[in-house]
Amino acid sequence: MPEPLPIATELTEIGPGIFRWSAHSPHHQVELTAHAVATAGGWLIFDPIPLAPEPETRLKQFPGRSALALTNGNHERAAIRWSHALAAPIWTPPGAFAEPLNAAAAGGATLFPFPGWQILPLPGGAPGETAFFHPDQSLMVFGDAVVNLPGRTLEVLPDRYCVAPARLRDSLKTLPRFERALFAHGQPLLSAASDRIAALL
Repeated sequence: MPEPLPIATELTEIGPGIFRWSAHSPHHQVELTAHAVATAGGWLIFDPIPLAPEPETRLKQFPGRSALALTNGNHERAAIRWSHALAAPIWTPPGAFAEPLNAAAAGGATLFPFPGWQILPLPGGAPGETAFFHPDQSLMVFGDAVVNLPGRTLEVLPDRYCVAPARLRDSLKTLPRFERALFAHGQPLLSAASDRIAALL
């Protein structure tokens, strides 16, 4: 039986149309972070975790359509529950899950590109590792490839969690420039993000 996920208690706007919620997971021994980003095409929600009732109701009231996106095969998290709560489809990296999550999702399969977003596979990280890039917002959304955890420093996913560490670093070097970055584990970078990540490589 899967370990219960922690419940975040706050929904925080970190920039116009960019919201995050996070909670520490004793089981995973790491902070789990989820995001919702508004664009002309609607809301794209990344790697969602549970959220307390009041902020969840607030999120459900955001105008426009929603879709869910998972950044790798380790981030199912609460995606099925959110799919039903929002009647939203789920995008998952090809081959990252043994059984397609869309079979259990409310909205069925969704095709990308979701308007305005680019999908950038990052082979070498976790299974199916994928980043999402919104050029108009100069915004990159990462799963496990790069983390920025409290009490630590900005870092590439440690080698022991990678399928192929050197390949992941090579993959990160191919990314376009971006000003801001969001992470499935930890705090965002809101300026000079690609320069700071490039310095790690």
